[in-house]
Amino acid sequence: MVPALGGRVSLVVRRARVDEIFPLRHAVLRPGRPVTYSVYSEDAGAVHIGAWDDDELVGCATVFPDPWAGPAPPPDAAAWRLRGMAVDPSRQGTGVGGLVLAEAVSAAVEGGAPLLWANARTAALRFYARHGWVVAGEEFVTPDTGLSHFPIVLRLG
Repeated sequence: MVPALGGRVSLVVRRARVDEIFPLRHAVLRPGRPVTYSVYSEDAGAVHIGAWDDDELVGCATVFPDPWAGPAPPPDAAAWRLRGMAVDPSRQGTGVGGLVLAEAVSAAVEGGAPLLWANARTAALRFYARHGWVVAGEEFVTPDTGLSHFPIVLRLG
């Protein structure tokens, strides 16, 4: 249990099942798209993180082993990837995302990852930079969202 943010009684951030976090992941990251756009082939073996305010899911993320292709930093076969990082829009900017991200990083560290990487939406770069992530490539647009992204990395340990 985590102390309240913004006067709330409690916020619980914990490991979760994919079915627990899937509705928020889809609603925030792929609204208006088919549900299949929110299913990751890695979901079965991934670590899923959820943040609940009472019974309401307000944040989520997914991490799993996935090699980093480089070039800078160099390729790393032992790297892990962050995907599906989402916070309910009404709770963005309240600290929920930072708590979810910290738990996702912990899961990757526990899994032995030396590096964590993600494709971050351009609009979220400042959030990740505040948590130590760095841009590691050129901006690109993902075909499933039509939104601009940058590859980002976080060295662990």
